[in-house]
Amino acid sequence: MNKPETPLTSYLELEREKKREQRAMMSCRPVQEGLQALIKNLAPTRGQKKKTGIQRVREVWTDAVGVEIARLSTPVRYREGVLTVTVAAAPLASELQAFGEKTLVGELAERGLEGIHTIRFQTGDRPQGRSTGEGHES
Repeated sequence: MNKPETPLTSYLELEREKKREQRAMMSCRPVQEGLQALIKNLAPTRGQKKKTGIQRVREVWTDAVGVEIARLSTPVRYREGVLTVTVAAAPLASELQAFGEKTLVGELAERGLEGIHTIRFQTGDRPQGRSTGEGHES
């Protein structure tokens, strides 16, 4: 009985194939890590709170300042108790800073945002629409 002839794979060929696979996996790793980071940031899991940081501030902001001022201002950053709000016009920013900061801090605290102790108003282009929570760093 003759055995069918099958080409035998040498040890050297197997080692080369292992190295090729390792190189292929190394080139895919940065993409994989980037995708995992994006998924973690954009798709909350069941254990995470749905609304945190700047999202909560933006929800309460309209109630605290009123509809007219909310149309002209947007909270953009909340860090270590300091809330930064971008305002459409410089006169409104200076008026809010001079006369309304302490009142607004109290209003926000009454609505459940006790951690804010200072509000900074800046003029500039406001983000269009409601975004998903960038700007929160703590």
